[in-house]
Amino acid sequence: MPSRDRMRAGLFLLTLVSAFAAVSGVAYDFTPTHVYNPTWPAHAQFHGYLSIARTVLIMLVVIVLTWGPVRAGARWAWSASALLLLGWLAIWFIAPLVVPGTGDAPAYVFAAVLTPLSVLALWLARPGA
Repeated sequence: MPSRDRMRAGLFLLTLVSAFAAVSGVAYDFTPTHVYNPTWPAHAQFHGYLSIARTVLIMLVVIVLTWGPVRAGARWAWSASALLLLGWLAIWFIAPLVVPGTGDAPAYVFAAVLTPLSVLALWLARPGA
């Protein structure tokens, strides 16, 4: 695959993964079983909201970096995108280990599917390759 096509495929895949993470978080967590769960204390609902807000902001930053400086070949922006995206995914795997009883199969499947897609997208979009 020519370098330009490889880069474009990586940019689109980074966008797709980031947009999916942001939208699915809002769709899944702003429901009666999570943030709007009447049995959750207000403080837990607040933290649920903050978690989703952070995810949306992180994914927005990844998308902006992707179509701005990463597309222009800036290695720092690619590194920042990789840190943000892969760091966010790592939290999905690590958090249930730190807070027992919070992990469930859908969360692990979510992270297990998005991680290789993110690595592939980052590899395709890498500057200078």
